[in-house]
Amino acid sequence: MKPMFFPTNPAPSSYAIIAAQAAGGGDMAELVHSILRACWAEEKNIADDGVIRSCLTAAGFDPSLADSGMLAGAETYSANLEEAVNRGVFGTPFYITDQDQRFWGQDRLDDLERVLAG
Repeated sequence: MKPMFFPTNPAPSSYAIIAAQAAGGGDMAELVHSILRACWAEEKNIADDGVIRSCLTAAGFDPSLADSGMLAGAETYSANLEEAVNRGVFGTPFYITDQDQRFWGQDRLDDLERVLAG
């Protein structure tokens, strides 16, 4: 199943998360949860400015970040995407350790945890 507004363009909400992280002052976990809930449980369009503002507000961030922080968020997103492509990332979640060990997929998180624990 997919929601009515399947996130074909989740970039704006990603930009907002990046902007919120840079601005500080709110609950990042709640912001991410709020965006995911809006998409998957409430079937809202997470590329819509109003939805993004609502999620920012619910997590204790200034909703104007949906406007003022988007350019910086987009630039950071672009740089992160370029780095990911250059490092061979091909899916999500994808983790690369300091020893260049690579883990892709939710089903590999236990393996990653064991490697990180030593």
